[in-house]
Amino acid sequence: MVEHDGDLVALAETKVFLSCFREMPDHRQPGKVRYPLDEVLPLCLLTVLAGAEAFTDIARFVEKKRDHLRRL
Repeated sequence: MVEHDGDLVALAETKVFLSCFREMPDHRQPGKVRYPLDEVLPLCLLTVLAGAEAFTDIARFVEKKRDHLRRL
């Protein structure tokens, strides 16, 4: 039961974390937007924390982890 409670806490914290990105204004050109900003920014943060130093590193990380990221 304790593990389940931890999962619920993690889910609640994740929702709060992602809501911060959802509130950010998106100044990109609408016709060129492929992915919502509130999905892109957390991925960028995660990849930089994992050691990414360039946009190509971010793209490779997301490509390699796409299936796992979609489940999250």
